[in-house]
Amino acid sequence: MVSKKVLLIFLIIVIAALIVANIYLKTKSTVTPSPQSEIPPAEASQLKSVDSPDGTQTLSMKTSKTGTETTYSFSVAGKEIFTKTVDPSISFSIPLNAFSPDNKYVLLKETGPAGESFFVLTASGDPSTQNEQTANITYLFAGKYPNLTIEDATGWGGIDLVVFNTVKGGGSVGPSFWFEMPSHTIIQLSTRF
Repeated sequence: MVSKKVLLIFLIIVIAALIVANIYLKTKSTVTPSPQSEIPPAEASQLKSVDSPDGTQTLSMKTSKTGTETTYSFSVAGKEIFTKTVDPSISFSIPLNAFSPDNKYVLLKETGPAGESFFVLTASGDPSTQNEQTANITYLFAGKYPNLTIEDATGWGGIDLVVFNTVKGGGSVGPSFWFEMPSHTIIQLSTRF
């Protein structure tokens, strides 16, 4: 009888040990995929948008990455108004106050190694007027006021007026300006915004 009990206990211990070993091996082992089965993640497009103050228009920015380049495409009401492909050091964004009050123009911001640049584009996307209706505010301002730098464009101060703040060469606060479209006139303001 004792030998049958010992044999039964031994059998129970062996079965229990096998169960525990099997559970241990299952939790310990990991599957490592072969390098050939690894597929690099697809670089997906991203879409960001801002609505006009009256809610009738939407400015959308689609970002697509291909290799080391990024293409930014901007559209209003589904019609493309601007596209640019840049290297990773440059990015575009849409300011929250992007639309002019009459929805005729939009404001874009480009950030790169040289700093920030602000653009005004016609929202219609009409190719016949695109060159005369597009303005790089930063470039035009630097030509007229080389001792000042645009710090930020705060949005629209009127139908055709983009408001922007500046800093002086030493980093001190500079005056605020209006940029008037379509004449491309830069007007210094008496009040800082």
